[in-house]
Amino acid sequence: MDEVQTESIVTKGFLFKYDLMLSSFPRWLTVLSLGFCGLIRDTQWIIKLPYCPMASKFIDSQSIRYMIHNAVYFSRFAIAMFALDWTAFAEYTKQLSQMELESDEKSVKQIKRERRIKNWFFVVSLISYPMIANGCFLILELNVGIYYIFSLIIDSAYIGAHFFLIYLIIDLSICLKAAFQYINHHLAHFKITSPNSMLSELRRNRIMYSCAVRSSQEAEKFARHYIALFYSQFILFNINNIVDLLGQKRETSLAFILFMALDIITAGYLTLNLVAVNKVSTEGMEDLYEISYDLKSYNLQNENNLFLNRMLWHNVGFTVSNLFLINPNFITALLSFALTIALTMANYLYK
Repeated sequence: MDEVQTESIVTKGFLFKYDLMLSSFPRWLTVLSLGFCGLIRDTQWIIKLPYCPMASKFIDSQSIRYMIHNAVYFSRFAIAMFALDWTAFAEYTKQLSQMELESDEKSVKQIKRERRIKNWFFVVSLISYPMIANGCFLILELNVGIYYIFSLIIDSAYIGAHFFLIYLIIDLSICLKAAFQYINHHLAHFKITSPNSMLSELRRNRIMYSCAVRSSQEAEKFARHYIALFYSQFILFNINNIVDLLGQKRETSLAFILFMALDIITAGYLTLNLVAVNKVSTEGMEDLYEISYDLKSYNLQNENNLFLNRMLWHNVGFTVSNLFLINPNFITALLSFALTIALTMANYLYK
């Protein structure tokens, strides 16, 4: 079984080698990066805030931003330390490797293509966020020379740890999506032959589907709390950005616009991948229903009904802290909520 796991396409898309991913290394890397670098960034905010030569309402806005930053920092550290279930991550790879997706050329091509997109996304995000943040501070003439370089390194390490986890969650969804599409392809090309052959093929597909569902449950268990934190910070920071933009125009307005654009792109890309897992997990339902037309024996009908009934549960995918599934309407509701709160706050601060 270990040999299968090592060679599986599922285990080849991580930032570090699979054996290293199963050790305590990734956990402590993220804990130390988010904790130590986050503490330094937090101290920088404390130093910066009192000297901000702005109007009092802007200082109030900056105080709110600082409190949000503080809450996000401590939450990231706490989740990385206590809430990420790396045992569930190991179980996810074990379960999904049993499907042997590497034997299917179409699945391998799809996974590799989407991983290339993910890698580009990771590199661009890792460069963009620290550059914009430190560029904003340069405009305020608070970071120069060695201090600026030091801040850039700290920001890169902190944001890199954050995007390492986002990168990992996206990879989980890419492989799960390929697994369900692999099963859907088999159902779409199901051949009507002898009863024994059909029963064997139908049962094989149902076993694979169960394996994919088990994998998705383990992946969801690993990522649920960090996903909740990501969307919470997305709402809070973008509310604050919108409030600042609706107020008096300043030198940092462009930075807020760029931050919002990057946040929306990141949230959109992550959400598309998370939603896709839920969506493709039930796409084979129509094919499965049509297969039932040609099933005459009780065993075949029973096997098909069990398979169809499992798909009808519609409970496969990622959740926000195990509270609700992330569905296709999720990002729309998220943006609408953030915009409504932001307009309310802006009306209060700038009336």
